[in-house]
Amino acid sequence: SFIPGGEPTKASLRFQLDYSFSFQVTQPVFTGGKIFWNFKNSQIDLRLAREKEKNSRADTILNVRKSFYNIQILEQLLQAHREALALAEGNFRNVQSSFDLGMASQYDLLRAELALSAVKPDVLRVENLLETSRLGLKLMLGLPPGQELALRGELGYRPLQLDLARLLEDSLANRSELKQLRMEKQKIDNLLKITWAQYVPNFSLIASYSYQSDLFRLRKDNWQDYYSISLGMSWPIFTGLKRSAQVGEMNVLRKIMDLNVRQLGDATRLQAESGFRTVRQEYENIQLGLKNVESAREGVRIAELSYKEGMITILELNSSYNELTRAKVNYLQALYNYNIAIAELEKLTGVDLNGGVA
Repeated sequence: SFIPGGEPTKASLRFQLDYSFSFQVTQPVFTGGKIFWNFKNSQIDLRLAREKEKNSRADTILNVRKSFYNIQILEQLLQAHREALALAEGNFRNVQSSFDLGMASQYDLLRAELALSAVKPDVLRVENLLETSRLGLKLMLGLPPGQELALRGELGYRPLQLDLARLLEDSLANRSELKQLRMEKQKIDNLLKITWAQYVPNFSLIASYSYQSDLFRLRKDNWQDYYSISLGMSWPIFTGLKRSAQVGEMNVLRKIMDLNVRQLGDATRLQAESGFRTVRQEYENIQLGLKNVESAREGVRIAELSYKEGMITILELNSSYNELTRAKVNYLQALYNYNIAIAELEKLTGVDLNGGVA
């Protein structure tokens, strides 16, 4: 009897249970935070993938806007060169008529013809650039090369009141590349915690259920079943200095990531300040360009009248034509730079400078 005064108990020992089937469940109870921090890193990976997709979309939008603006500027530039070609052709016809009447010299006729020949390559060059730009935009939009593409409107400008402090704040807070680096830094911090957690005791709840028999028969009375529930602990005692190496590696990666974040932050500030100054400068260049174009048109009108009266030479007349073309080109260049700077600032800050969210 196992209990004094109780009923006697019979027990048998078997040592030939050759067949065993077991089912075991292990449930971690305490892992030092490894599961939790791995879950946090998986969430960061998801946010990082979404941020990369968002940044890719923003890059695509910026590239399409640049191509769109470039085509609009090239169309206006082509118009300017065609106007210059029309002026050169009209001037050549006038000089040729004057030459036929004996009122213009052979030199004037040659200079007028050379001026006309000099304008034609510019028209062809801009036409080729315009066609190439249209083809590039079609490829961005996924359109077949043979499909017609028509752009509406002309590239203009609108004065903006920009606040440099607000631009810096928005760019540092919303720039996608900075967000991605901060997420990567957070992942490294979590990996450091996981590294430390690998060297603390782990506790698990282990439950098993087994069938055993000395004969492989499917009869119910042939099998003996039993179950067990236990609490297991695992604790690495000696790792050959592996822990210190892993912790040191994580610390170095964290310092490198901190440096990358600071460098990109400095570059972001520089880009925001540069874009801010570019917008202000190009706006002034646009105003100056409008005045120069108006002045150059008036200069062409006066030069044509003066040449007819014999007060200036053909060289001075051609120079007035060239001055008008340069004034138009400079104005269009300033207009393009102004709109591109705004588009890049919107990409950098993640904010629509017209008042919304980009």
